[in-house]
Amino acid sequence: MGYRGKLLFLGLLLVLSGCRESPPQALGTLEWDRLNSRTPAGELITELAVREGSRVAAGSVLVRIDDRKISQQLAEIQARLEQAGWRLKELENGPRPQEITRARARVSAARAALEFRRTLVVRQQELLATAASSRQKLDLAENNAIQARNELTVAEQELALLQAGTRIEQLEQARARESELRAHLAYLKLLREEYTIRASRAGLVDSLPFKAGDRPPAQAVVCTLLAGKQPWARVYVPEPFRSRLRPGATYSLLIDGRDRAFKARLRSISSEAAFTPYFALSEQDRARLSYLAQLDLIEEDAESLSAGTPVQLILE
Repeated sequence: MGYRGKLLFLGLLLVLSGCRESPPQALGTLEWDRLNSRTPAGELITELAVREGSRVAAGSVLVRIDDRKISQQLAEIQARLEQAGWRLKELENGPRPQEITRARARVSAARAALEFRRTLVVRQQELLATAASSRQKLDLAENNAIQARNELTVAEQELALLQAGTRIEQLEQARARESELRAHLAYLKLLREEYTIRASRAGLVDSLPFKAGDRPPAQAVVCTLLAGKQPWARVYVPEPFRSRLRPGATYSLLIDGRDRAFKARLRSISSEAAFTPYFALSEQDRARLSYLAQLDLIEEDAESLSAGTPVQLILE
């Protein structure tokens, strides 16, 4: 083979190598688990305890909100709870011995008064029989005796009421009131804890939309965390490769800006197409469908990767 033939053969090899198709890929992006922390009320931000880009552990303080109003409500409910507790204890103890002794004394005095009034009635009857007194005085004595008997009945009933003690219905109402206030107090304590916003998981502080001194509206996002130690990939798998992927299997993932492939474990793949349902397409068009898949990067150095970076899942 001459020199010209060698050049022609070499050129043919280059053309063939250039026409070789790259392996099929599923395109997508890197993602982190985003955790949005929201303010429980429209109160002032008193402190930003972290900075954007800093890593935090689970339970770390992120933002503090002014909790003076909720603290005042807590103090009020605490006072009501103490009052309800003392009221319940008072009902459980029942009347004091001194009150019962005083009621017995009133009964004795009323009984003595009744005996005296009855004696006056008998005396007036005797005088009337001898014409030494009038009918009017006898009627007055009888009325006084009836009044004394009524007063004795009232005193005896009051004594019996004190001796019987507190009604069970009153005790149950007092116990229910105390339980209600205790539950309300516990709720307010939980609510006040939300005024100190903490990280629910370890992660990276991605954004702090407000600054100290701002008054965001209730339920506004005041801190966003990128949770977890490593990102994960969201890719769209073409329909012909959908049945070849198995959750738990390991695949190669190309990431823009990195020279090597990363290992990733398939977490899940959707059973339904991401866009048009398959039954609305012809057999040829079904190959254009895509299925959402999620993969977890399993290499230690993946923690430095940024969210939103384009990735390609190699489909072999």
